[in-house]
Amino acid sequence: MTARMIHVNEVPVSASIVAFDKDGTLFQAEPFWKALNKERKKRFVSLTGLHHGEEWDRIMGVNETGVDPAGLLAVASETEEKTVIAALLYRHTQKPWIESLALAEKLLTDSNDSLNIEEAFTPVRGAAGLLNDLKHAGYIIGIATSDNRKRTLACLNLLGFHDADFIVTPEDVKHGKPSPDMLEKICRDFTVPHDEVLMIGDSTVDCMMAKAAGCKSIGVNENDDIRQELDEISDFTLNSVNDICVSWES
Repeated sequence: MTARMIHVNEVPVSASIVAFDKDGTLFQAEPFWKALNKERKKRFVSLTGLHHGEEWDRIMGVNETGVDPAGLLAVASETEEKTVIAALLYRHTQKPWIESLALAEKLLTDSNDSLNIEEAFTPVRGAAGLLNDLKHAGYIIGIATSDNRKRTLACLNLLGFHDADFIVTPEDVKHGKPSPDMLEKICRDFTVPHDEVLMIGDSTVDCMMAKAAGCKSIGVNENDDIRQELDEISDFTLNSVNDICVSWES
């Protein structure tokens, strides 16, 4: 009799469900963050003035070297981002708070609609293959992301993967990462023990979420400093999803 098994650095990992973060795990994060920030920033400065562009970047965690992977742009949900953007608009335009909120929501919506998915998202090498291997082995697999559902579906289409069993975004829960809400929802929806869920992500908030929910986690990141942070809170730490494999054992 043969049994499926996930291996991480040749170590077997028991799980029934595998949840993936999207940006930085299945897709390269930096190109997406920069493209999205460009769309949002040009709309912000059109409302407040070009001289506020540097302040925008500082708040979003964008600088000349790149994007802070622990910053607002990289980690926050759109609901959280909307509140911050509305506060900036309220400060610089002196419009009423309700109007500032509406402007922030329009800024986000218009930026999302203008973003070119094919240009902004570059799949991580081996990501599609791992998803298909897990699916063919009978695992329940899906996405737990801070991004919105519409863009997540478009990204999966770009990846050529159409068999996700679930997609959980901040739209589906009360609290986003690092709260355990997303993974707890997955456990409820599929009626599985928490320790049978494996979370794979590139950020500390992914592994913090898994730990808070009582789930297993794999931190994947090519950055040595971030990987060291992940090592303190994850069950396994790897350079990329390429180091994860699925096999059949007697």
